Amino acid sequence: MSDAEPDPSERTRTTLRPVRRAPNFAQFLITGTVVGVLLGLWVGSRDGSGGYSDTTAMGFFAVIFGGLGALLAGAIAVLIDKRSLR
Repeated sequence: MSDAEPDPSERTRTTLRPVRRAPNFAQFLITGTVVGVLLGLWVGSRDGSGGYSDTTAMGFFAVIFGGLGALLAGAIAVLIDKRSLR
């Protein structure tokens, strides 16, 4: 080896940085929405829907619970994201 070539161990040395493990917000929102819709369909399919038909009650509950599920999942993702900054 000539003196002009650097040592191989020096060439491969890199600076290590901490890895930030941030959540994927889209996956959290989609999962929360799907869980909420399924829960809303289950609640709407139970007896006692008042003057509404079963499909109407299931649709109302699916929309309401889907939105609440997305909101809750988004809040959880934000909390996990804030924790990942530490």
